[in-house]
Amino acid sequence: MRTTVEMDSNTAIRLRKLADARRVSVEELIAAHVPGLAGDEPDANGSSEERVQAFEAWVAEFPKDTPPLSDDAVSRASIYRDR
Repeated sequence: MRTTVEMDSNTAIRLRKLADARRVSVEELIAAHVPGLAGDEPDANGSSEERVQAFEAWVAEFPKDTPPLSDDAVSRASIYRDR
């Protein structure tokens, strides 16, 4: 079943851009951020196993050929350079 929701066109555009940036549908984006829409179960975030599976699926979307950061890039000195 589809339902139309009326909203300001700028809000609709921003919502679509945000969903696209997160690679999810607008429906999934709204369900993730509006309490009570993620599911009928009492824990709207799902079981811990479901959350682990969702996290692993999300991680799997990232490129595998990205080189790791160097030791210098993650050193305390580089993180707090301005202090």
